[in-house]
Amino acid sequence: MKTILVIIDGCRPDGLEQATTPNIDHMIENGAHTLNASTVSPSITLPVHFSIFTSLKPISHNVLSNTGSPSPSTDARSIIDVAKDFGKKTAAFYSWEHFRNLSAPGSLDHSHFIKSCSVENCDVEIAQAAAAYLTSSSPDFCFVYFEGTDIAGHKTGWMSKEYLDAIEMADTALGIILGELKKTNLSDSYTIILHSDHGGMGHHHMENTQEVMTIPWLAFGPGVRAKHRITENVNIIDTAPTLAGLMGIPAHHTWQGRAVSGVNL
Repeated sequence: MKTILVIIDGCRPDGLEQATTPNIDHMIENGAHTLNASTVSPSITLPVHFSIFTSLKPISHNVLSNTGSPSPSTDARSIIDVAKDFGKKTAAFYSWEHFRNLSAPGSLDHSHFIKSCSVENCDVEIAQAAAAYLTSSSPDFCFVYFEGTDIAGHKTGWMSKEYLDAIEMADTALGIILGELKKTNLSDSYTIILHSDHGGMGHHHMENTQEVMTIPWLAFGPGVRAKHRITENVNIIDTAPTLAGLMGIPAHHTWQGRAVSGVNL
């Protein structure tokens, strides 16, 4: 099974509930989800993404800030690296250049970066680029990052109108990918995991509060249980093992998470 990982930066579960999100609603209705998953501390974008990709808590992967030149521990092995080790084709589409550090050199077959501050509606442009590559090259693993929600949260506040509008824009961007997969008869080839990296409150996401630490986590695709509400505890370190299981490759021996039940084939 091929996989797509979609991260909507800074998306709170109650933000999803208040915003109009037909594409995410479709994933929830026809897949498995929880609106009570957990992120890690520090709840900062790069440390959290390292936890997502390496299935390690920050204290273990040693990336503790948004540095442009992180020094991860030798135990940190990204899902991108593991997928490449097993001959999988990999791709990433993102708007924050620090994410170039999420995999070792040579592990990505295709990387597409747009500097967010210079592009209006960046999430849509990221989605358009990802959709084109997915339908032309059909990678086994594809990472897609939507940043607009986090930008709006920092600028106008989490749960502000602008923030909810940004969630709706991310949903529109997701719809571009879903639509292209359907049009090219690839919907049955991909399982999509979508979640956030952290929530937020006020204009930041630094405190270990429920508004910051609780995130939505969704899975959608062939073999995923429809209308399934996940009741087990889910943490972002469970994402990489779940993706590995979907792709039919073993979890790396250093990973601390486990595959989420009801998602793997």
